[in-house]
Amino acid sequence: MKENKFFVLFLILMINTLVLLAQEKEFSRTVFNDDILFTEVNPVHPFGIFTLDRPFYFGSFNKRGAKFSIGYSMGNIWHPEASIQYPKNITEKQKQEINEISAFGRSSYFIQNQISFEEKTLSTDGVIQNLSFTYLWQLEKKGSLIFKLNTHSLSSGSSAIYFLASDTFIEKVHDLFVHDNFGRHQFYFDRAHIEFIDEDKRKLRIDDGDVFLGTFDVHYYKPLWRVQKENIYHSFQLGSHLAIPLNKYFTKVAGGVSGAFLVKMNFTPKYGIDLGGDFALIIPSLLSFGESVRIIDKNLRKTAKLYFANNFSLKNNNSISFGFVGNYQDGLLKGYIYSSNQDKYQDLGITILGKGDIWEGYEVKEVYHHAKLTPASMYFFSVKIYAFIEYKLPKSKFAFSFGEDMKALNNAPDVQYGFRYTRNIGK
Repeated sequence: MKENKFFVLFLILMINTLVLLAQEKEFSRTVFNDDILFTEVNPVHPFGIFTLDRPFYFGSFNKRGAKFSIGYSMGNIWHPEASIQYPKNITEKQKQEINEISAFGRSSYFIQNQISFEEKTLSTDGVIQNLSFTYLWQLEKKGSLIFKLNTHSLSSGSSAIYFLASDTFIEKVHDLFVHDNFGRHQFYFDRAHIEFIDEDKRKLRIDDGDVFLGTFDVHYYKPLWRVQKENIYHSFQLGSHLAIPLNKYFTKVAGGVSGAFLVKMNFTPKYGIDLGGDFALIIPSLLSFGESVRIIDKNLRKTAKLYFANNFSLKNNNSISFGFVGNYQDGLLKGYIYSSNQDKYQDLGITILGKGDIWEGYEVKEVYHHAKLTPASMYFFSVKIYAFIEYKLPKSKFAFSFGEDMKALNNAPDVQYGFRYTRNIGK
C-alpha cells in the first residue's frame, strides 16, 4: 500500500512539474557545454551487480555527438557466513516475545516453540571487479541515449592493482585504531568466494578467478527544464532505464524511472561549482528469463545520488574537477528495518558463526556479532560517499574515484575505488 501511494505521489509531482516548468529558455553554452557522466560510482555489491546499475548522468542537451567510456572499479567484500530466518504463521503474542529477544537468539526460540521458518544464508570474501563499456549518444534537445555493458570478476585481492581493496590493506588501516575489530585475522587474507542459498535451497556460488557478465543496460534521458541567468544554470531531466540480464545468476529484467536536477554556478572565469542530485524508482523484476536464485524479492526499490564538484579552468581548454558523489541504495530483500546499529530485525532471527564452526575450511576461534556486516549486506541498504577527481581535455576525460561506507556500514563493499576514461567520438 505504501509503495502504491509513493507511485501516485511521484506521478502527481511529475505532472505538475511538466505543466509548470516545461518552458525552456535560450541560453549560452559557456556555463554548461559538456555532459557529466559517471559510470563507476555504484557499490559493487554481491547481489547488486546482477540488476540495474544506473550511470550518474546530467545532459547538456545542446549538441549532437557521441562519447565512449571504459570504467574499471573494484571493491572489497567480507561477510562471515550468517543466516536470516523468516518465521511463518506466528501470532501477535509470539511476535512480541520474539522482538524482546536479541536477533541472534531467536532461532532457538523458533525451534523450541516449533515455529517453522524459511532461511537465507550469505557468505562472501574477496574483491569484486567491474569492467564496464559505455556509449553515450547525444541527440541535442531530443535527449540522450546511454548503452552500458557490465562485466565482472571475483579475485582474491593479491594483485597490486587492487591492493587498496585487499584484506591486507584494510587491516593495516584498522590496526591504526584497533586490532582485528571484525575478526578478519582469524582467517587467511586475500581469499575469494560468494555463496548465497535462498529459502528454496537454490544456491549461487562464485569462486576466485570467475569472470562473468552482469547486465546490458539501456538508459534514455530527456530534458524537461533548462534555465540560465548570467553565470548560473539550472535544469531538471527525466530518465527511463532498462537492464537486460546476461548472466545465469539472476535472470530478471529490471526497469525504472528517474529524475535529476543540476545547478552550475561560475564565480569567476576560472572557477565554478556544481550541485546536483537524482532519484529513481526501480522494479527489479519486470520480466523473467527463467528461474534463478532469489537474491532480490522487493517489488520496488529506491535509489538516489547527491553530487558536488569544484571546477577549475586551465590552459588550452583543459579543466580539472574534484568533489563528492553520495550514493544511497535501498534494500534488495524484504524485512529489513534500518537502525543506527543495524541490528533491529523485526520478527526475524539471525544465526552467525560460533566458536568451533568451520567457515570455508577454517575454524572460528572467537565470535563476532557481525550485525553490520553479513545480515545487513544481504539487504543491501547502503550509504556510501565517493570522492573523485576528473581531468578534462578537449576530447577526452580521465577520472579516479574512491568510496567508503558511512555510518550505515555493511561492507558491501567496504573500500571501493575505480578509474574511468572517456573519449569523444567524431568531431
